[in-house]
Amino acid sequence: MRGLTLRIPSNEDTLVVYPFGVSFDEVSAVAVYKVNISLPPDLVAEIDAVVAERGLSRSGFIAEASARYLADLRTLSAEDLRKRDIDRAIADMRERGKKLPRDFDYVAAIRKAREERRIW
Repeated sequence: MRGLTLRIPSNEDTLVVYPFGVSFDEVSAVAVYKVNISLPPDLVAEIDAVVAERGLSRSGFIAEASARYLADLRTLSAEDLRKRDIDRAIADMRERGKKLPRDFDYVAAIRKAREERRIW
């Protein structure tokens, strides 16, 4: 496949940029692929606030965050991963719990459901 040849004035290196979403990153000299991702609007808003504050690009921020996350995963032990997943699940359940009605007796409902399932 032929690409467009570019010369970087700062260091006179030659870069080749290929079509179909593959380009060449001038800083790291690594092929860069364009991808589409779906993110919740509140996360995008938070990312946009950080990148605006720090003068970064959204793409660069997400790439760096992804690289750091992958590096963290490589260094975590199985026990650390399990603990992290449990902590994340607990935090998620707490957030979900905040959305539940406060005037409902959940303990009584659980006890009743357990009693109804008893077969002895």
